[in-house]
Amino acid sequence: MLGCEGRNAMTNNKVRIGILGTGFGQNHARIYTSFPDVEVVGIAGRDAQKTQAAAQALGVPACTLDELLASPDVDAIDLCLPTRVHPQYAIAALKQGKHVFVETPVAYSMAEATQMAQTAAACQKLLMVALFGRYVSDFKVVHDVVAAGRIGRPKVVFANRRTPPIWGDGWDENFILDLMLHDLDYVYWMLGNPLAVTSRGLPYGEKGWGQVFVALEYDGASAVVEGSGIMPLSFPFSTSLRVVGEEGAIDLSWYWGGEYPISEIKLYPAQGAPEVLQAPRYDPYEAECRHFVDSVLGKAEPGILDMGVACGSLNVALAARASLEQGGKRIEIQLAG
Repeated sequence: MLGCEGRNAMTNNKVRIGILGTGFGQNHARIYTSFPDVEVVGIAGRDAQKTQAAAQALGVPACTLDELLASPDVDAIDLCLPTRVHPQYAIAALKQGKHVFVETPVAYSMAEATQMAQTAAACQKLLMVALFGRYVSDFKVVHDVVAAGRIGRPKVVFANRRTPPIWGDGWDENFILDLMLHDLDYVYWMLGNPLAVTSRGLPYGEKGWGQVFVALEYDGASAVVEGSGIMPLSFPFSTSLRVVGEEGAIDLSWYWGGEYPISEIKLYPAQGAPEVLQAPRYDPYEAECRHFVDSVLGKAEPGILDMGVACGSLNVALAARASLEQGGKRIEIQLAG
């Protein structure tokens, strides 16, 4: 028995959410406070001083982690603590009868992710994952163009994510999961489960990686995902995506910040002139939080943020990490689950 409490009935068609994490959790909290059908019950972190500061800035109660997990006044937990403790707190919240929305990566091992999914099923609660890349409008435009068959069957996909070394102590052995997972998830979303992966990387620091290439093999197609954490400080955080199909190609370049905030999508048909495509402007973080709330209220299905979907791309990322750790060994992909 998993010891599910099975309580926390929503009142007045309002979702009462507790935020775990005072870093990115503050961004989620600000979003939820703008939703008329959500009440932010409180925010909690592992540092009491930071929790008090975040609560004051947001105008919500400061709590402890245990208080929010145990409170019968909380219907759902938004989990933005570090990845290493996601399984611990997600499972605890589910057992307390709460729905859970967890940041990416959902976990660092398939065993932990499977335990989280099994607990959610046993407790009959939603467990959804913030697969942010699926909600970024520019990337969604590319996905929709390919899904509509406008460039024919995809043959080649190239995606990259590049950043200067500005992330605290740098990247450790989880470089692929922490920096590259959104791009690997995007390729998984577009092409499905690969047959095999092969990874090569450049070490950086004592135990981490600075540059990694992951090659994904498909039946009749191939993909390469690049992650770089060693760009010069003058280089903006940026991503790009290129899909070559049997009847055309589509190319996306996106500089996320710095001096050059640029996004451009170009469609190259087999015949005729290139076409510049426009993406709608909206906050992708708000969109994914809205999806979670609507799912809790029964107005939507988990769909592209479902835990099962997240486990699929996590399985690919873990195989890529295994290949990297084994010096570029080709790893065949076994289906997750």
